[in-house]
Amino acid sequence: MEQKIIFITGASSGIGKETVKYFHKKGWRVAASMRVPEQCDELRSLNGVRLYRMDVTKPDEVKSVVAQVWQEMGPVDLLVNNAGYGAIGPLEYASNEQVRRQFDVNVIGLLQVTRAFLPLFRKQGTGMIINLSSIAGRMALPLYSLYHGTKYAVEGITESLYYELRQWGIQVKLVEPGPVKTDFNGRSKDTLANGGVGGYDDFAHKVYRFYDKNFDYGISAHQVAKTIYRAACSQPRKLRFAAGFPAQTLLFMKRIMPAVLFRTVTRSLMRI
Repeated sequence: MEQKIIFITGASSGIGKETVKYFHKKGWRVAASMRVPEQCDELRSLNGVRLYRMDVTKPDEVKSVVAQVWQEMGPVDLLVNNAGYGAIGPLEYASNEQVRRQFDVNVIGLLQVTRAFLPLFRKQGTGMIINLSSIAGRMALPLYSLYHGTKYAVEGITESLYYELRQWGIQVKLVEPGPVKTDFNGRSKDTLANGGVGGYDDFAHKVYRFYDKNFDYGISAHQVAKTIYRAACSQPRKLRFAAGFPAQTLLFMKRIMPAVLFRTVTRSLMRI
């Protein structure tokens, strides 16, 4: 049987890197895109994995790389939009550049990669798109206003495309992790610096401390990769896949609890 091909963005570390390794182990051929492929010798050594230099915020680069992958590896079966990061801090701390970059990477970048794939998927009459969202796209917590905005956007975009692309035989899925033990809460985190705005220090300290403790109990990137694979092999009708027990639990609580109670419990846990 011919090997299937996956194209994944943001594959240099964390969930992206683990997804490359997991799909490779399952026998897929993998096109892994990232901004600095020279730093990924571990993935480069895997037979059937090709690395591509691509920044999702550069439209011409995206189109060029997608065309190159199709030419070098053949028709792609699955696109995984994984590239993203989280900006954290009071909204007043954010510069215009930080606001734009958060949406450029997490939303505009995802749209640009998806738009590059759609004509090719439509032509072949099949294909699947899995967008990495988060429980942050279904529920909101303090100091992540920019990140939540991007993930709520990803949820809406994906659900709309679910209807829009069915006529072409193209499936669309969402994977929604909760806290994950990756660089998301470290190297990949963009902490918004206080530019002289007062009044948030005590509040922010309590919230940061809560997040740091909870990320210690996060699931592994490998578990998210397994969820992405499960979504790729699932029935067409299912749209959302919560990744891991913490995500499943939090989304269940959000669904069954009155909104006022959920917010009250959240404030109590964070002591804010």
